[in-house]
Amino acid sequence: MPDRPTREPEYRPELYQAIPAGYYDDVYRRGRGVQWFWHHHRFATVAERLPSRVGRLIDLGCGPGTFLGNFGGRVEDALGIDIAVPQIEYARSRYSRPGLEFRVTDVVDLGSDARFDAAVSIEVIEHLRPSDARRLLADLHELLEPGGTLVLTTPNYRSAWPFLEGLVSRLGPVDYRVQHINRFDRHRLAREVSAVGFTDVRVDTFFVLSPFFAAFSRSFAEAALRWEARLLPRVGAELVVRARKPA
Repeated sequence: MPDRPTREPEYRPELYQAIPAGYYDDVYRRGRGVQWFWHHHRFATVAERLPSRVGRLIDLGCGPGTFLGNFGGRVEDALGIDIAVPQIEYARSRYSRPGLEFRVTDVVDLGSDARFDAAVSIEVIEHLRPSDARRLLADLHELLEPGGTLVLTTPNYRSAWPFLEGLVSRLGPVDYRVQHINRFDRHRLAREVSAVGFTDVRVDTFFVLSPFFAAFSRSFAEAALRWEARLLPRVGAELVVRARKPA
């Protein structure tokens, strides 16, 4: 019998309009605690994989603008896009400045003729249907100038992440089990990034247990993060890929 077509999970963009404006920026600005540690070091992990100087940078799924607002100092011109109107309004009110712009745009329908030297996408593709995620990766390849850099993060579902996702969803205001409809591991992420034409693809993981130590001691959590990077480089709960568009 012929195979039945696989039905993709439902993409529900309305979920992101309901997240309180600036919620994740408020988390970042606390300067302490588990959530702050997680967000701060996720952004730092992305930033350290970007070139030392970037002409034009795009952040796809920028939320309230936290990454560009705090880590974009070495960027000449930056654009953040997100589907959530409240988050973009917040980003504009808090972080807009010359050379830094925010727009309401759905990442699955970019339709842009602009070109960028680097692109980041932080915790976005897990929210998209597999076909839309592949289309986004192809669009990113098209948006970048030859030799441009892509840095992207997403949860690692071949780790302790599924347990953490369930725990955080039960205790916090956001149910990630509903939002995360596309699940990646190291091999699948590398394969899909390579498939659209990127080269020099490297996928690393980060965060095993270190963020949870931040509830008691920031310095101990920092030490644990360094220890995890050296001794457990492939089992972290998050994936980060750095890739290049051929020159």
